[in-house]
Amino acid sequence: MTSLLVVNQGAVGDFILSLPAVEAIHNAIPQARLTFLANPSTLEIIRARPYLATVLDCRSSRWAPLYVEGGRVAPGSLGLSPPIGGIFVFGRPSSQVLTENLAAILNAPGHRIDPFPDGGLGLSVAEYQCRQLTALGVPAVPPPPSVIAPAPEDGIEAVALLGNRLGPGERLVLIHPGSGGREKIWAPAGWIALIRRLLEQPRLRLGLIQGPADGEILQRLQQGLDLSHVLLVPNLGLGILAGLMGYAAFYIGNDSGITHLAAACGVPTVALFGPTDPRIWAPRGPTVQIIRWRPEHPDPGHETERIWDQVKAWGHLAQEG
Repeated sequence: MTSLLVVNQGAVGDFILSLPAVEAIHNAIPQARLTFLANPSTLEIIRARPYLATVLDCRSSRWAPLYVEGGRVAPGSLGLSPPIGGIFVFGRPSSQVLTENLAAILNAPGHRIDPFPDGGLGLSVAEYQCRQLTALGVPAVPPPPSVIAPAPEDGIEAVALLGNRLGPGERLVLIHPGSGGREKIWAPAGWIALIRRLLEQPRLRLGLIQGPADGEILQRLQQGLDLSHVLLVPNLGLGILAGLMGYAAFYIGNDSGITHLAAACGVPTVALFGPTDPRIWAPRGPTVQIIRWRPEHPDPGHETERIWDQVKAWGHLAQEG
């Protein structure tokens, strides 16, 4: 059985945007098992995929010598099971050194995939990466947006988390008002107005996702809202969060890794984009609506109405709010 090494050290959203290329590698060499050098917590979202062999922690110091030109370590110290048939490194030009060192140590062809296109190319991340694979002889066309299926154990934990918190006929709505990039966060006033309207809906139960970088926006919401009837979802593992997505009627969030996860899980998703270009960075999923907001515009009322119109179009509102 062929073994391939895939190096992808990107954050959650970046990794999810790379999944079409990963799936293309799998489709081109379906018998191959893939070992990933990545953040293990990110890989929780694909641990049910048949091609996943194992995950090596990219944060381990064992890899440090390979980031300098000519760096060498004993192959056995890397935790890889030879032979490796090929290496795919998703990384910027500085990752070429890592690619060449791995190729020399493992005696396997190494390929670097530049992860992010320049805006002038007019390509999405998936298109850009798949074009590079095609140039390497790996046929790759971005497939239709796929749905991430959580591992069964993650689905069980999601059910336990919900418990009896949904009343008869209630539907879960998930929102994530934060983001790893502060400049990507929509105006707190907009979030407050939107959440207030959602809380008025009798058939909806609001779940507020909190990440480790979301303290400031959460504090702003707590100052402007009564969140006592909101289901707080604090710092869940990505696998369990993917399981929880399966119970959501819809999701609303900024340009963030969690928004990419929601879209890829198949949840109807409203993605709020400010300074970043959705032509490049839009989340992939079967039902995604992009709504732009202008960083220089202080009044978020227009975006609030557009979000509300979209939710109404999905048929989840019991009344006008």
